[in-house]
Amino acid sequence: RIIPAAFLLATSLHALTSCPHSKVEESFNLQATHDLYYYGLGPALRSFITRGEDKTSWMTQSQTCDARSDEGSDGSTCVVGDYALPYDHVRFPGVVPRTFAGAFVLASMAKVISFISPQPMSPIFVQFLIRFLLLLLCLVAHVRLALALEYYSVSKPKSHHTQAKKSTSTSIQSSHPSISAYYLLITASQFHIPFYSSRLLPNTFALLLVILAYAEWFYGRPRCTAVFLVFTTAIFRCDVLLLLFTVGLTLLLQRRLNIVEAISIGIVTGVASLLVTVPLDTLLWSRLIWPEFEVWWFNTVDNRSGEWGRMVWHWYFSRALPKGMMTTALLFPLAFVRLPERIDLWITRRRSGQSTRKDPKKHVGFFDLTLLPFFLPILGYIALYSCLPHKEIRFIFPAIPMLNVFAAYAMSRLHKVAFPVIDGGKNVPEKYSSADQKSASSAYRLNFHWTGFFMWLCGIGTILTTMIGSQLFIRLSMENYPGGEALNRLRRHLDSSIPSSRTTIHSINLQNTPKWEDVRVHVDVAAAMTGVSLFGQRHASRRYDYESPFPIEKSGYEDENQLEGNSKRTKKFTHLLSEEQNVDGYHLVDVVKGYPRFDFKNFRIDTRNATYILESDDWPGGEMSNLSTRV
Repeated sequence: RIIPAAFLLATSLHALTSCPHSKVEESFNLQATHDLYYYGLGPALRSFITRGEDKTSWMTQSQTCDARSDEGSDGSTCVVGDYALPYDHVRFPGVVPRTFAGAFVLASMAKVISFISPQPMSPIFVQFLIRFLLLLLCLVAHVRLALALEYYSVSKPKSHHTQAKKSTSTSIQSSHPSISAYYLLITASQFHIPFYSSRLLPNTFALLLVILAYAEWFYGRPRCTAVFLVFTTAIFRCDVLLLLFTVGLTLLLQRRLNIVEAISIGIVTGVASLLVTVPLDTLLWSRLIWPEFEVWWFNTVDNRSGEWGRMVWHWYFSRALPKGMMTTALLFPLAFVRLPERIDLWITRRRSGQSTRKDPKKHVGFFDLTLLPFFLPILGYIALYSCLPHKEIRFIFPAIPMLNVFAAYAMSRLHKVAFPVIDGGKNVPEKYSSADQKSASSAYRLNFHWTGFFMWLCGIGTILTTMIGSQLFIRLSMENYPGGEALNRLRRHLDSSIPSSRTTIHSINLQNTPKWEDVRVHVDVAAAMTGVSLFGQRHASRRYDYESPFPIEKSGYEDENQLEGNSKRTKKFTHLLSEEQNVDGYHLVDVVKGYPRFDFKNFRIDTRNATYILESDDWPGGEMSNLSTRV
C-alpha cells in the first residue's frame, strides 16, 4: 500500500505544481481562504457588532463598493451598512452563494503553520500550502478507503444481506490480493481525481467526505456512512442528496438500516450540519443564509442550471465517464464477469488433457455479484443526475472512486489468475473445483505465463495508457491559465522597468522616473477567470523596497462589476490585463497564449492569443522595459 499511496501523492503533487493557478470554478473558495487567512473573521464580527441588535436591518443591509488600496489585495472594499468589509465575496458574490466551511478549515490550518514558521510566508507559498493541505486530506481519505477495501476483501459476507464478519481463516492473498493497492494505483493513473484533489472546488470538499462515507460502507458501518452523506449534502454539495437517496435505499433494502434509524440520523446530522454552516455563513454573507439550500432551489425549483449549457441525457455515460476513467474503464466489466478465470481454466484443462465440459455439480457461476450492492446505488446516482440539463464531469466526481473500486477488484482477480497461491495443491484458486485441483496444481505452474499472466499484463496496460493520457491532459491544462501567467509576466515587466526606491530617491529626473506606487492595474473578466487570484494579486503588487502596494482592480461578470472600454481611460490605469489587443491609449507589452487543444494530425498542442498585457502610452517606464513584445 505504501508505494501506491506514494505514487498517488506524487501524481497529485505533480498536477499541483504544474498548474499552480486557479480557474473560475474554484475562485470562490480560493478567494475566501485568502480573506480568512489574512483578515480572519474580525471584520465580519465588528460589522455585526456595530450594526447593533437590529437583526432585520442587518439581514437586509445594502452593499456598496468602491476602489481603494487595501494591502494590495484587489484594490477594493465593500461597505455593508456603515462598516467596510475587505472580503472579495461581498463585491463578487457569484451566481449562487457557497459555504465558507471548507475555506475556514484550510485557512485555520495554514494560519497555525504560519505561527510556527520561522520565516514569513509569501502569498504564493500560502496558496500552495493551502492547496497542499487539501491534497493531503484527500490522500488520507483515499488511503482509508483502500484499507476498508482490504478489510472487506478479507471479511466479505457470504450473503449480500448480512453484515460482514471478519474471518480468521482467510487472508488477503488467498481471497482477493492487492485490491487496496490496485485502487490507489488506478486512482493515481487517472487525471481528474489527482488533479482536482488540490483544487478548492465545493466538489472536492464533497468528494473527500464521500470517500470517507464509502470507507465506512465497506467497513460495515451503515450509520457512519449515512452521517457522512447527510453532512456533505447539507454543507458542501446539495446534489449529494441523490447519492444519499440511492445508498440509503440500498441500506434499507438490505436491512442494515431501518426507517427509524434513517430518520433519526437524518434529523440529528442535519441539525448538526446547520449549526456548522448557518452561523458561519450568515456572519460572512451578512444575511441569514443556508447556502446549499439556495443552490438546491436555484437548480431544482427555479430549474436554472440549464442557463449554463445543456447536454444530452446520456452525456455522463457516453462522454464524461470514458473521459474520467479512460482505458481503465475496460476493467469495469471484469468486476462482474468471471471471463478471465473461465478462459484460463479452459486453456489449463485443454493443455492437461482434461474435459472442457462443465461439471454441473462443481460449476462456478459466470457472474460475480460480490460488489453488485455497491454498483446499483452508483448507477442510480448517475442516472438520476442525468435528468438535469446542465452536466459537467465534476458533478459526478462521487461516482468515480467507486468505479475505481470495481476496476481494482477486476485487477485483483486478474492478479490472482496470473499469480496463484498454490501450496501442495491445497490453495489452488477458487475457480477450480476439487476434482480439478490436482491437475490444475501441476499444469497451472506451466501455463499461467501464457494465459493469466498475459491477461494481467493487459490490465496493467490499461493503467499505463491511462497514465499517459493523464499526462497529456496535464500538459493541456498548463496552457489553460493565461490570466495567472499574464499577472506573473506583468510583475516581471514592472520589476525590470521600475528602479528600486533608492535609485528613485537619487534620480535627477524624478518626474519621468516610474514609481511602484503609481502603478494602477485593471484585470478584465477573462483574465480574472483564468488564473488571477487574490494570492497572486497580493504577490504581484508588493516589492520589498517599496512600502505601499499598488492597487489591482478586477471586473466581474456581475452587471455592477462590468467595466466599459472607454472607462478604462477615465480611470487612468497604467496597465491592463485584457482579452482585447487594441485599446486606445495603450500599447502592447506582452501576450499570453491559452485555449489549448491537441492537434492529432500534427501531434502537437495548439494555442492562440488569450490575454494581452497592455501599458499606458503615458507610463514613463515603457522605454525602460527589457521585455520583447511577443504576439
